[in-house]
Amino acid sequence: MKKRTVRRGKLGWLIALAVVAVLAVLCVFAFSEKLSVSEYTVFSDKVSSGITIVQISDLHNCVFGEGNRDLLDAVDALRPDIVALTGDIADPRSDKTPSIDFARAISAKYPCFYVIGNHENSYAGRSKKICAEFEQAGLTVFHGDGQIIDINGSRLLVCGIDDPLASPDYNLDMWEQQLEKCDGMIEDGLFSVLLSHRPECVDYYASTSFDLVLAGHAHGGQARLPLVLPQGLYAPNQGFFPKYTSGRFELGDRGTVMIVSRGLSTRLRPRVFNRPDIVKISILPK
Repeated sequence: MKKRTVRRGKLGWLIALAVVAVLAVLCVFAFSEKLSVSEYTVFSDKVSSGITIVQISDLHNCVFGEGNRDLLDAVDALRPDIVALTGDIADPRSDKTPSIDFARAISAKYPCFYVIGNHENSYAGRSKKICAEFEQAGLTVFHGDGQIIDINGSRLLVCGIDDPLASPDYNLDMWEQQLEKCDGMIEDGLFSVLLSHRPECVDYYASTSFDLVLAGHAHGGQARLPLVLPQGLYAPNQGFFPKYTSGRFELGDRGTVMIVSRGLSTRLRPRVFNRPDIVKISILPK
């Protein structure tokens, strides 16, 4: 009888240790802040050769490796033709120097296009000054305008609009006017990309003729549980159980694709099953 009691005791301890080990492994994965890459492919008959866009969003002055070396190396490994920065790269709650330095380093290698998010708008009405600093660092900053560029023998229209609601400098009417102006720049046979910080404005995007919309802002829904909360628990301006926090979405009947980055910021914790996100978009001939 004593031997059985001992064996059962040992078995209980082994089960407990196994449970602790599994939980520890899950925690490592659940709270990992190691950079990840989300990859998407868009096919179009408007391009004659492949184009690679790397999207950086919601950096919030965070640093990955000394001098953001890990982030820069990760972008280099994806070999982008252009880099799209979709807002909240800088944040008034901390020193913006790392973000300016990152912009300077990345723009020295690739054409970089940038739009402001709500946090750049939160610099006490000084968003114009922040934009000027990013321009001096080498980024092309859009305010309801765009640029046609030639990449690998294909023409690409890249446009961008300001964040609409975060400060007295901007308002929804201006945002709508900027979107309309950008939509008016689209030409037949020209692949078009819109940079806009907010993913929840899907009805507006669906009313345009853009082929691709890149957005961020939602931070991947913050806490994600595989199969249970695939879009996360909460996102700003979408509330609990949000719909547009990460991934690819088909909008309307015009063929517009929206891709939402989970963003890079590690300042708002915890990020659960929600590693900092770099996005790679491959635009390929149909």
